[in-house]
This record gives sequence, structure tokens and C-alpha cells, in this order.
Amino acid sequence: MNSETYTQDIRYSVPDSWYAGYYHDQAVPCRAARSFSMLHEQPSRECWLIIQGYRGYPGEFVRPASDLFKLGYDVFVPRLPGNGTSREDFIRSHASDWIGVSRAALEDLKTRYSRVHIVAHSMGAAIALIIAWEDAAVGHIVLACPSFTNTQMPLSFRLRLRLQSLFKPVIDCHWQKSTAFHLHYEGAPGDDDYLGAEYWTWTFTRHHLDYWKVMRQGMKHLCRARHDHLVLCPLLDDFISVPSTTLFRQIVGDEARVAEIPGGTHFVFYDIDPTAEQTAVQAICDYAGPCPE
Repeated sequence: MNSETYTQDIRYSVPDSWYAGYYHDQAVPCRAARSFSMLHEQPSRECWLIIQGYRGYPGEFVRPASDLFKLGYDVFVPRLPGNGTSREDFIRSHASDWIGVSRAALEDLKTRYSRVHIVAHSMGAAIALIIAWEDAAVGHIVLACPSFTNTQMPLSFRLRLRLQSLFKPVIDCHWQKSTAFHLHYEGAPGDDDYLGAEYWTWTFTRHHLDYWKVMRQGMKHLCRARHDHLVLCPLLDDFISVPSTTLFRQIVGDEARVAEIPGGTHFVFYDIDPTAEQTAVQAICDYAGPCPE
């Protein structure tokens, strides 16, 4: 299917109030990074909030958002500050901005819907646990390709990163472009080179520490979580998802609900293997069920 199949009901906006008091980006988001929502003419009783990961962008979630919308839910996908605009904006943003906007979105949606459900990808999984772990208004939580690895970062490495961040906020790193993924955002894959140049070819020294702190905080909340969770574990993502899911199972025990995705990568919602993408999205839809009327 082409991108129009999934984007025809998209509105490229979410409430401005969610960003009040947090870092205001100076650059304009690229097309792939625009916040978006999918709303029915008659608002649904329940909705889904989708939270992106580290250096991610809303366009990654067009496919699950579209499928949840078809089940009768309203869906909201806010862009987190610093992501999808420019390298300079990312450097100026902080983990507190990412968590703060996500929490503001949840608090607002709770006033308008009887139940708010969450899909959260990679680092976003930790953010979801931080903002929702004891909130009775939150229903289902999908931890997609959760990033709970590297939580035991040695103190010596943390100190080195902190020192580097004072003089060198970014360090060159390797990024290999791939044309094998099936992107669904409007105009795909036009923004891939831009996002690569601004974000994926760099290690952000301070933000690497921010990322670690968010993961650590998320893990603490997972240990005390009261919600039902579904973990999506793409089996080819053996660096992030597989060890994180193993850790999740150790903490949650017999109550762990995990959907393993054969052939899936960390980017499972627009994956190289269309079967893996379909399996991941279908797992969410089966978990969600139709929106109550």
C-alpha cells in the first residue's frame, strides 16, 4: 500500500498547550517529523497517545496510528522537543522537555477521554512508564522495542561523557542509509537524508547521558507498575529489544505479555519485512480491541 492509504485521515497538529513551558524549537519540523492526530467527527470515548523514541519522529508511527484509528480510537502523536527540526534544537533540548511534553499530553487527554492508552517506542517506553505508572486513567500500555539496556553505564564513562559535553556536544558516528524500509509518512522517503545529517550521524554527548537517565528512571517505575503491558520484541533487534524484553520478563515474571516478531527490526512499524510490520501492528490491534462505544 502507498502512504496515502494511511495518511488520508491525518491532521498535522496537536494542542499547542502541551508544549507550554518546554523548549521551543527554532527550526521548522521536516515533513516526517510533524506532530499529527487522527480524530473522528464524533470524538471517541477512548484514545491512544503514541510516544516516540530517542532521535525519533512522529512519521514513524503512521501505520499503527492508522490501524488504531480504524478500530474507532482517536490517536495523538506529538513530536518531542528537539526532534525532527535541527541538530541545534536537539542540543538545546533536555530529557525534562521530552518527559514534560508527554506528561502534558497525557494530562490533557485524560480530561477529554474516559481512558487513555499508550504506544511507546524505544526510549519512549521508559517515558511512558514514568508518566503513567500509577495513573488509573491509563489503560493499555504497549512497549514497542523497549530500550532498557545499558542501564549500568560505568561511572567512569558517565564522567567522561559529562566532561566531553562541556566542550564537544556532538561527535561523529557512523550512519548507513538504507532504502529497504517501507516508510509511510506523507512524502516518504524524502526526509531520510535530512534526518540522517541532522541526527543519526552524530553522538550527542549530554543527551546520551539524558537517555541513560530516562532508561534508569523507567526501569524503576516498571518494577512498581500497576498496568497491563504488551511488549513488542522484534527478534532481529538483538542489541536493544531482545535483552530489554529478557529484563522485562525477569521483573514482571509470569504476568509478562510479550509478542515476539520474527524478522522484525527496531523499526518494526515500517519494517524491511512487511510481514514483520503487519505482525507488530496486528498484535497492537488485537491487544486494543475495538474502541468501546
